[in-house]
Amino acid sequence: MPSYIPPTDAGFRDWIENFLTYAAAHAAELGLAADQIAEMQAAKTAFVNSYTAYMAAQAGAHNATENKEEKRADAVKTMRRYVNILQVSPAVSDPERQSLRIPVRDKQPTPTDPTAILRVIPPKLHLGTAQPGGVVVHFGPEPTDERRNAKPAGVAGARILVHDGAVPSGTPNLASLSWRWIGDDTESPFYFTATGGGIFTFRVQWFDVLMNLGPLGDPVTCAVTE
Repeated sequence: MPSYIPPTDAGFRDWIENFLTYAAAHAAELGLAADQIAEMQAAKTAFVNSYTAYMAAQAGAHNATENKEEKRADAVKTMRRYVNILQVSPAVSDPERQSLRIPVRDKQPTPTDPTAILRVIPPKLHLGTAQPGGVVVHFGPEPTDERRNAKPAGVAGARILVHDGAVPSGTPNLASLSWRWIGDDTESPFYFTATGGGIFTFRVQWFDVLMNLGPLGDPVTCAVTE
């Protein structure tokens, strides 16, 4: 026989409140004494209070998580901008860059096979559009999980291209579309600002330490809100 107690907390709250409302109104007919009604009422009140507090905590945790993710994205975007400035500043030495824990550019790149990058599988894309006016472009072998998204061997970074609009259905030659370069990045994700919103399509390709470019990956389209 199925349990008459609802399995969910919300269902149980509705059930117990209905039970006590009816029982209290018909205690005499049901043969229930005042102290028995009081005991059940106390149990119901304790549960409802704890359930209400739990739901408030859940909502607070969700809001706190969203706020943390938003502020982290903003902080990462800001720090990447300043790291790029320090990377090219003649006033900053390599020991200082090491102290800041930012990459030290190889001034004498290790000789590399210029065709090797052509044999590396192009990066996949995952686009985050939760924040109005921008796109978080995750790129790499596992773009949905940055913890497993290390660059392939021989890859120094990625070049990000964007097309304003969607790719028309049946387009035989993607190169015929108007693609514009929006940046190179050595680590995923890349942050793209889309003032005014719109529809955008992204493609990404790897490059090696000598800036030899690999093949372009598949295009991915997203809509950005203002």
